[in-house]
Amino acid sequence: MLKLSKRVDYGLMALMHLAQNPERLACSAREISDTYRIPAELMAKILQKLAKKGLLISQQGIAGGYSLGRPANSISAALVIEAIEGPLSMTSCVSGDSFCLQFERCNVKTPLQRLHEGVIQMLGQLTIEQMAQQWPISFKLPLGGEKPGVQRVVPFPSGADKKDPLPVLQDA
Repeated sequence: MLKLSKRVDYGLMALMHLAQNPERLACSAREISDTYRIPAELMAKILQKLAKKGLLISQQGIAGGYSLGRPANSISAALVIEAIEGPLSMTSCVSGDSFCLQFERCNVKTPLQRLHEGVIQMLGQLTIEQMAQQWPISFKLPLGGEKPGVQRVVPFPSGADKKDPLPVLQDA
């Protein structure tokens, strides 16, 4: 089964959160974990991995925390997955990491290779900016010390490209 890990989910959530709160200079791991009810230690480890790969910048001190390490439109889902989990691969024959006893006789390796390439291409084109603009609910951290709140945003932001192949979620 092709499935993203919870660590990748949480990493994407954190990056989207930072992209949706550009007025904040930095957000702490604790703020993000509290907002989304994610264990703080796990969030801290995920953010450290993302910072190590340059997707985030870690700032020390009282007003410190994490901020995007590059523009949100240059951070793809593929980069996030690779930063947290390592190289993307669907099967061992596609990745070349291990030997498959069926490789010479396999009748699905070519279709799987094409599927793998398509998934990699799609994940490489899906950016944090697109995700942050297209998904209808975001959590906003206030600038003061108040509690985080939910803000609804329109499902189709003005200026959104109607030819964009990415799905847009709508409230049911």
